[in-house]
Amino acid sequence: MKNASFACCLLVALLAPGCASSVWERTEKISSNGEEARLYVPKLWAPLLPGSVYPNKHAPVPTKGRPAVIVVCPGAGRCPKSEILRPLAERGIVVLLFEAGLKEPPKADLLRTRPEAAGAPQGLLLVEPTADFLRGCMGARATPAAVAILRGRAPEPRALPSPSSPSRQLFDRLPRRVLLAALLGSEANVSSIPSDEVIEKLYAPDAAGRLPREAYRDAAEWLAGELGAR
Repeated sequence: MKNASFACCLLVALLAPGCASSVWERTEKISSNGEEARLYVPKLWAPLLPGSVYPNKHAPVPTKGRPAVIVVCPGAGRCPKSEILRPLAERGIVVLLFEAGLKEPPKADLLRTRPEAAGAPQGLLLVEPTADFLRGCMGARATPAAVAILRGRAPEPRALPSPSSPSRQLFDRLPRRVLLAALLGSEANVSSIPSDEVIEKLYAPDAAGRLPREAYRDAAEWLAGELGAR
């Protein structure tokens, strides 16, 4: 009986508000051309030992010059923040989240002057983008080096640059790589784009018929690798 009582008290303590430590050092609201976004700055730690991959949770370090990802959720629809944010934080990536979407592709200089991300590579994570918005991002002159696209259905072929289009020619000149994550049965027609530029991953739907949590974690891991987040 005593053991059961102790276990119950321990469970209550673990579930109490404030017990779970946040993965973010701080968050901050930012405006860009009238659009509201939130900046998420991850907590970083010194290595447990020199060269170790294990963090010393008693030795925090300032977040400066870290790789960053701009996340754009759909203007109308679901923005799965919990699935998106935590995997990026675990990889020490600064995140700028447009939860209510954007009308135009995000500007490349949004984070250039921020000390948390200054001088570091920048990626883009698009959640359920429309064909028009995706075309605008692909044709933008300052598109980040890595773009992850998560959609329940793969992008329409016309949303990706054709071999003869100006945006396709720009696509060729940029050191940009693209990850397409979609549900099984919705493969994209990416045959016109070299396979070393586009990676397509397909997932079985979750119980609600949406992309599973694994897709968001894979996107974060891929972006971290492309941006050199360590």
